[in-house]
Amino acid sequence: MSLRMGRTSILAMPLLAAAMVPSFASCAQTEGAEADGGDGRVVVPAEAGVDGGDLDASSDGGDCETSANDCVSQSITCDEAPWCPIPTGVSTRYALTAVWGSSKNDIWAVGSGGTIIHFDGAAWTTTPTDLRHTFNDVWGSGPNDVWAVAMTDTILHTTGFASGTATWTRVPAPRDPRNALPVHAVWGTGPDAVRLGVRAYSFYDPNTGEFPFIDQYTLKVEDDGGIGWDPVEGEGSVLGFWGSSTDLWVVADNSEKNSWQKGMTKQGTPGKGGVFEWKVVDSQSTVVLEGIWGSSANDIWAVGQKGTIRRMSNGAARWEVIDAPTQESLHGIWGSGPNDVWAVGDSGTILHWDGTAWSPSLAAFALGKKPNLYGIWGSAPNDVWIVGDGVSLHYTGPKSGGQGGGQ
Repeated sequence: MSLRMGRTSILAMPLLAAAMVPSFASCAQTEGAEADGGDGRVVVPAEAGVDGGDLDASSDGGDCETSANDCVSQSITCDEAPWCPIPTGVSTRYALTAVWGSSKNDIWAVGSGGTIIHFDGAAWTTTPTDLRHTFNDVWGSGPNDVWAVAMTDTILHTTGFASGTATWTRVPAPRDPRNALPVHAVWGTGPDAVRLGVRAYSFYDPNTGEFPFIDQYTLKVEDDGGIGWDPVEGEGSVLGFWGSSTDLWVVADNSEKNSWQKGMTKQGTPGKGGVFEWKVVDSQSTVVLEGIWGSSANDIWAVGQKGTIRRMSNGAARWEVIDAPTQESLHGIWGSGPNDVWAVGDSGTILHWDGTAWSPSLAAFALGKKPNLYGIWGSAPNDVWIVGDGVSLHYTGPKSGGQGGGQ
């Protein structure tokens, strides 16, 4: 049930729920030969001719064992691999944690070190923020309404990319900045219907004398046109959203309250007054689930640690356990339809679902350690982006190295 109250009536208590946050220390060397367009832009090379091994001459594979699954000891080209590294201009010391776009010519990626970059169909451009926070997610309702989130006191909004740049504005915090909490996810159904997923915390409610939890905030427009936030009561640190205005799903970590509830999933549907009512759905997962996506309300996927994949079909009572061809932790998932779904994770893991089975896919990584991959988004089946430790990867369709999404 949504809890609406004035800020003065909330007395913060010690945190009782902490979400699993991936470490974004970069171990990959995947860029380094960027072509600077002279105006802050990084010109994208012709993908078919890019050799992943040439993007950073310092990556010679010397730290890798030939048999290690997390290392590249022999490079392949973008002619062979479906996924091609694209220079971003961002230091390889930083990780890109999330990616979202409104179209193939309007794509945003965010990450550590205050990084926010934009792709206009030809080049990635850095947009300054003067911040050093790690942004955890990015989402928009369209090209002129985009959000980037890091902490409850670091929520940025832009009206879009124009004339070579974008202006990001820090919006009012939903809670006292002195008690800022991580914001792991942002999602919505329109400019005035935006939702934040935060690290859960308890508070004292003087009206009931109880200590309920808050796990989300929803945007509200004040009478003067300003931005405000309503807290939403709920357990579990929310790590991801997927759904619609009438059927919303979240993945959350509630292990600080219940040790067995790391892989919590909840379904929300409008109740009295249109306020969402939530129910916990058995995920059959004992590990944290970090990503969620669906092709429809009857076909939803969730992924998480240790190669965990779950599927919800046709309103089943609990999630189905799906075999995965990896034990690497999975952080992000996206698809163009029920028979075209991608999942990404640690050690360069890229998996594809073709409607029958999950199979690995290849990327033209540089020699050396494979990067951890965190976010994925696409505008179409043959225009998909992945971001991770110091890297962005672009998929434009099958290559000689693999049929469809496979190797």
